[in-house]
Amino acid sequence: MATAASDLPSGQYYRDLNEYIDTLERAGKLQRITRPIDKDTQMHPLVRLQFRGLEEKDRKAWLFENITDAKGRTYDMPLVLCAMAGSSDIYALGLQCTVEEIPRRWDHAQAHPIAPVIVSSGPVHEQILRGDDLKERCLSRLPIPISTPGFDNAPYTTASHWISKDPDTGLHNVGNYRGMVKAEDRIGVYPASPGYGMRRHIEMWRERGHDRMPAAIVIGVPPAISYAAVTRLPNDVCEYDVAGGLAGQAIELTQCVSHDLLVPAQAQIVVEGFVPTNIQEMEGPFGEFPGYMAARDYSWFMEVTAITMRKKPIYQAFLSQFPPSESSKIRGIGWTAACFDYLKAAGFDCVQEVHFPETSGSFGVCLVRIRRQKDDDATRILDYLSKKFVGKMAIVVDEDVDIHDPNAIYWALSYAMQPHRDVRVVDIPLMALDPSIAPPGASRGLTGDKPRMSGLLIDATRDWPYPPVSLPGKEFMEGAIALWQDLGLPELKLRKPWFGYNLGSWSADEEEEAALAARGDYYVTGQKQRGERRKLD
Repeated sequence: MATAASDLPSGQYYRDLNEYIDTLERAGKLQRITRPIDKDTQMHPLVRLQFRGLEEKDRKAWLFENITDAKGRTYDMPLVLCAMAGSSDIYALGLQCTVEEIPRRWDHAQAHPIAPVIVSSGPVHEQILRGDDLKERCLSRLPIPISTPGFDNAPYTTASHWISKDPDTGLHNVGNYRGMVKAEDRIGVYPASPGYGMRRHIEMWRERGHDRMPAAIVIGVPPAISYAAVTRLPNDVCEYDVAGGLAGQAIELTQCVSHDLLVPAQAQIVVEGFVPTNIQEMEGPFGEFPGYMAARDYSWFMEVTAITMRKKPIYQAFLSQFPPSESSKIRGIGWTAACFDYLKAAGFDCVQEVHFPETSGSFGVCLVRIRRQKDDDATRILDYLSKKFVGKMAIVVDEDVDIHDPNAIYWALSYAMQPHRDVRVVDIPLMALDPSIAPPGASRGLTGDKPRMSGLLIDATRDWPYPPVSLPGKEFMEGAIALWQDLGLPELKLRKPWFGYNLGSWSADEEEEAALAARGDYYVTGQKQRGERRKLD
């Protein structure tokens, strides 16, 4: 899938979130709301309705310009929601390409990352608040919404890209984690993946004797940064570099005012601080992407030392929680691209396509379509995936199965595999947000014993030549389509397979008999079979 740079869309990428919002509006993908909206009780329920009641093509980004809260306070900045991935069309606008071109853009970005450039300052430092500036109001200056009113226990940042760095190499990680507002100057963080991203950095800083780790929360960035932040990239890859590859140009970074971490100079808001490495406190519950409330658990927090922002910042949030959501869309596209790249880099040239269904939170199920070259291709792919933290159920199917159609997957599971032969249960890396690993109140792996998590590996590829798919042959179906159109019948949206095809077990005699039947000469076959009778004892 490697793509030359010249094959990709050219031109200047969005300098900031403001330019991107203008593009959304010109494309008819922005809903402006000017009436007062309570961020704690009205905002997320209102936008949630488009995911429960509209077709994906009709979803939009939402810009709230008159924000209040449960105490009647007002805010001097607007808030944008679903701007990064309210739909596939919106995601494509974020990459300045078509929906069909998204995989190529991701493939190119991972193969050709562009390192960031360091600048002395930027719009994110137009306002610098620290010390006395933050004594009365710190985090409450920001219109941080409640995502799941009635169940969440606080406002949480959601489009919050947490910045940390490896204490040995200085390599930065940009990871998207929720942030629970605990006090004016204290915000929780829940990095749920052991040995990965920010959690790995916290553990490294603690192991090296540091009682606190510098950190920053970046809010409101050009889409390429958000897309990289949400995607699971290897620990030795910097998200800033991949974001540069997605944008086709280097991301401008500037140094924080509290420590030496580097943040996007064109960001809307940055919250700076330090994370104590040897102290945890309760965090949650919060509505999470598996579709359930994430149980409260011990986790880390950041003590805020500064907030920097533009003169007229725009606050950004993701709509997460029950899938489908903005969260499942942005994760699904990025993880699909990353997983495809993992498999290709590991030498699995047989892989044709990867898909994470949104109803699994774009995590629980990983589907892989292959053109089998060796008998053990599916087995080796499943073994590889089980070690890469890419879902708890991995299913490999043949190249003719549409992995975007659940009915096609059910077909493959029903008749292309045998559970005793083709299904395995294995231990996989822990994902603490899965409510099935342990009951509420039990350890979820951040402290105490780590519960066991298992994965299901299913080889749903055909083990030998099969008879043809039992649909009319292609020439007959093409003729039927022409007839359908001549009759003025409703427009068709054909699902694969829509015609029959040979899967290797079809003799010349069987082919000849079918041809005779189509010509009306089926009595010839009947006469032949009369001569092949057998007598039962």
